[in-house]
Amino acid sequence: MLSAFYILFAPILISGVSTVQRSQVDEGYSAGFYSDCPGSTKPAIISKGSLNHLGIKVIGAKSTPVSPRRTYSYYHVKDLAKDPTMNYGRKTILFVSGYLDNPNFPFARIVETSYRNLGYNVWLLDMYKFVTMEYTVVARVAPEVGKHVAEMLYNLTRQDVGFDPKKLEILGLSLGGQTMSFIAKSYYALAGVKIGRLTALDPMGPCFRNLGPENRLDKSDADFVELIGTNIDGYGVAEPLGHVNFYVNGGEHQAHDVFFVPCEMICSHLRSFTLWYSALQNPNSFIAMECESVQQARDKNCYGRKPLVTNLLGPNVNKTRHGIFYLATNHAYPYHMGVKGLKRKYEPISNDLKELNPDGLKIL
Repeated sequence: MLSAFYILFAPILISGVSTVQRSQVDEGYSAGFYSDCPGSTKPAIISKGSLNHLGIKVIGAKSTPVSPRRTYSYYHVKDLAKDPTMNYGRKTILFVSGYLDNPNFPFARIVETSYRNLGYNVWLLDMYKFVTMEYTVVARVAPEVGKHVAEMLYNLTRQDVGFDPKKLEILGLSLGGQTMSFIAKSYYALAGVKIGRLTALDPMGPCFRNLGPENRLDKSDADFVELIGTNIDGYGVAEPLGHVNFYVNGGEHQAHDVFFVPCEMICSHLRSFTLWYSALQNPNSFIAMECESVQQARDKNCYGRKPLVTNLLGPNVNKTRHGIFYLATNHAYPYHMGVKGLKRKYEPISNDLKELNPDGLKIL
């Protein structure tokens, strides 16, 4: 415990210590957490009976607080097509959650409320049976889950109720950020049309990080793919897999809401979700700046580039402005910094540390 305390606070307690230029040549590069999982790309089969446990919970744009929330299984797409709360003229968000999660847990309920307020139809994917096994098995099954969800969507397309894949957006959190890629790939293979938008909230890196584009998220999966990286060497993935790729505070780890309380892998990983929630409420406040490379974003060294190229994290992202973007955030909700986040003097971590170490410090 004492050694951990020293590691955290020694930079503050010790003065007059010179700094050195770090070199990846000397220190190496992170291989990432569980990047390879032997056997995870082998085929998996979901039985016909088990497909009864794969479903979509529907909260359509016409729903009211007293409207029933119906879940339609793989075999009941015709009933889904006739759900009385659906408005196929509106956009639809399909939320694909992560490992051990289901549509009755808080993440899905927050997505439901947030997107209903924006006028969307909300679909919550129920794949709980398939995400409660050992993680490496779950990763292996993800392509098969994605394939069968795509079959549901394709069958919905054929019901002639006005379902338009261009009005479909898929939001994937963690493992869901990879599972949705298989939904999109398989739907395109069936329908010959790509889904409109994929948003990957720190998509899972373990078991996927070193795979090729056919076995993980890729920008070719949909018309527009965006990635929000908050724990890229841990549970996330560092490679810029989308058209637009946001690296939050460098993407490696985040500061805790209570400053100096460690925000470790899960904390940093799930920050992608709370940031997205805030961005839905504050759509023009998360302003990111373009970087030349992921390494430049990691190093927080994208300030001062000319011309300054920016993009917005959230629903108002510029879909034609592709690239790698560094996003500075505050450590506490609602996190956004606005235009201050574009200036080095407001870089959050360094600025907070400077405030803790003012000139003329006296210990009484």
